[in-house]
Amino acid sequence: MADSRPVFERNTAVRAVHTLMQPDYPAHPAERRPVVVFEGPHGSGKTVLLDVLADKIGPHIPHGRADFGDPLGEDLPATLSALAAGLTGHRPRYGRLRFPRLLIGLLVMRQDLTHLDFEQARQDVEQLLKQRRNKSWPHRFLQDVANSPLDLGLTAGVLSTSLQLPLHGLSALAGFTFPDRAQHWYGHRDRQLPDRAVDTLVALNRAAHELRSEEPGERHHLAARARLDGLLCEAFLADLRDVPRRVRSLPTPVVLLDNADTPAGRAFLRHLLDARAPLRGSDAAEPLTVVATARGELPGMADAGCAPLERALERLAPGSAPPADPPVWLRHRLPDLTRADVQSLMEAPTGRADRRLARLVHTYTGGHPEVAGLLAAHAARHPAEPGGVVGLLLRPAPGTGLDGEPDAGTTEDHLLRRLLAAEGAAPDGPQWDGMATAFAAGAAARREADGLWLSHQDDLVDPAWAAAVRQARLWDGAAPPPAAPPPGGGADEATGASATAVLRRLLLRRLADRPADDPVSWQAVHRRLGAFCRERDDGPGTLYHRLARDELPAVAAELARLLPETTGTAWLELLRTVATAPCGSLERQRMDPYEHFSSLVQDLPEPVAGDVTGHVTRLLAALRVVGDPAGGVERGFLYAQSSHALTALALHSPDGLVALHEAADDYERQARWWM
Repeated sequence: MADSRPVFERNTAVRAVHTLMQPDYPAHPAERRPVVVFEGPHGSGKTVLLDVLADKIGPHIPHGRADFGDPLGEDLPATLSALAAGLTGHRPRYGRLRFPRLLIGLLVMRQDLTHLDFEQARQDVEQLLKQRRNKSWPHRFLQDVANSPLDLGLTAGVLSTSLQLPLHGLSALAGFTFPDRAQHWYGHRDRQLPDRAVDTLVALNRAAHELRSEEPGERHHLAARARLDGLLCEAFLADLRDVPRRVRSLPTPVVLLDNADTPAGRAFLRHLLDARAPLRGSDAAEPLTVVATARGELPGMADAGCAPLERALERLAPGSAPPADPPVWLRHRLPDLTRADVQSLMEAPTGRADRRLARLVHTYTGGHPEVAGLLAAHAARHPAEPGGVVGLLLRPAPGTGLDGEPDAGTTEDHLLRRLLAAEGAAPDGPQWDGMATAFAAGAAARREADGLWLSHQDDLVDPAWAAAVRQARLWDGAAPPPAAPPPGGGADEATGASATAVLRRLLLRRLADRPADDPVSWQAVHRRLGAFCRERDDGPGTLYHRLARDELPAVAAELARLLPETTGTAWLELLRTVATAPCGSLERQRMDPYEHFSSLVQDLPEPVAGDVTGHVTRLLAALRVVGDPAGGVERGFLYAQSSHALTALALHSPDGLVALHEAADDYERQARWWM
């Protein structure tokens, strides 16, 4: 459901890319267009944005696309072939772009010339380049290379016959030939080099052979790969600089690169940028717009000019002056969904949505587009079903039971696998359970120090996954908004975009579902974390983990003891911190909020005047329930209960009378909002 991103956001991004593609975008013909990078966490809509761009430009503008999340993306010749194959598709006004330099390099590197001496290899390469081929050969050849990377073997099919055509029959073949300037380019490469073209091509073939061979060491392989990849990228860009004049008067061709933050994607962009030939005098830059997606900042951005994507829209504004130092990168962080976005998604197709459920979905997901979009879609299809966010999580996963598809489990299972897959583990692999257990334990940490310490406890976090747990920084999602955000939205609206926050919530539910006698159970993990916090004199952390283990009366008694000894503001902050302790019972999470509250205090007497501990107990229980967005929407009574308890406690705080009454007023306003 990543395509749930509001249309206006996609349109803004598409408009900026469209501006960048225009033939009059650069201030000077020799100025190169910056690389556009759309950033966002897994499921934030990056791939869907590329889909939108491809749909809009597809019928009109040449474009190629590569996904570096695909194993084939690790082979740069295959990636270049796939991009060139897309760019060679016929388009009105553009005709069909040609890539003779790239074709020469790919064709030569895939021949087996290892049995020949250098002079004979020269002759065979020269003969190979003289052959005529069918007009459809370039496109078929590029597709073949894209689907059969170098590492998968030597030539096959049409490629294996390329050296077998007799020279005396060439005149009978009408079709494709390599232009002389494309062949000569391998001598000078637009860098004023004095090399012979055929020698460069024989060296290219030798480098390709080294990669196929298992004999050289790793250093030789890396050097051969660098020579081969660099030369092919130079050829690709040189072909684009040599396009017909009519192409330069049109919007540029486009290259779309998904998951460019993977090692293969970073290597490709590095080679592509390094392959740009220096432009001199009247030289014109390549008519090409590169659009990439990544989960975060790419390494090259720190070492080169970088600017917001909105800069592209400013360049064509009337009176705008060209920058003295044009950026190499234009970046745009895809925002999370707002609460209004979630409510709009929930209104389709009925036109009605429960604003309270929309608020809970937004808070639970942090506005993560894929997760919020999927839960909103469930709510839109089943508006009358109770159960809150938990009820939506327990709905069947997308596609379950349709067209004979196997049972995909619940939406909760589906989302957990999707988000954990982004952390580098195969969701259906044999190591899934061990990895998920390690992450679930790591999700219990409240702060960075706690999480790092926990990751070194081998009996709780499998050492095989300890580094991944540390890198995921699940504690960054451990700070939900205050228990009483202002009625107008406030902190609720500012929860921000975080796949980490929603992943942590899902992992905590998985931890709560583990057997009580398991070594990595809810109680075991929180007991160890509580002991660690106690050793470090972390009072809030100690109370937090005790409350997570349902020690409500004891924790409330300690907060009641601290009330007269602590400033009102500090005590409220401590109260709200402790109240964020997660619920370790999946059964209670499914209860109606009032029923959940009643289950926590049912064995306790009603507080009387002056019973500080009794009022704190009910206040803490109410805040713990309303602070968890997984439950249902009937929360007005609990906010009213919180307001009443704070009013009763205000007189027992030596200097917190104003602060506690202000908090009580906030809860009273919240009570009216939720009713």
